[in-house]
Amino acid sequence: MGVRRWQLADGFKSEVFGLVRLSPKAQGDRPYRDQLISASSAVSKDIAEGFLRDSAGDFARFLGFALGSLAEAEGRVADGVELRYFREEDCQEAFRFARRAAVAMTRLKISQHHYVWTAREERSRAEPRLSRRQDKT
Repeated sequence: MGVRRWQLADGFKSEVFGLVRLSPKAQGDRPYRDQLISASSAVSKDIAEGFLRDSAGDFARFLGFALGSLAEAEGRVADGVELRYFREEDCQEAFRFARRAAVAMTRLKISQHHYVWTAREERSRAEPRLSRRQDKT
């Protein structure tokens, strides 16, 4: 399942890169272009970094960063349509990838929070048993 999130994020990034590559106006607006490229690139990088930290809590936190970058990049693509850097119909695939990636990452983030909560509950239930055992020794 984790691979799919990266694939959706990478699909979004590839679509954004293609839009920028084919738009002389977007290429000419350096601050806009750099911010769009940076935000769209950050999505899969944040997912990977969180996953590699090997902690459900950290992973959930980095998924939050990835969702923020995705929202930023998606908003910038919409701005590009409004600025007439891109045609709306040319952005539909990028928007589709963004929606699918957002749903997948949100569900994964919720599952990681649930995992952390369940692990805490199990530890708290186990602690009284451990302290009783220590009292007997």
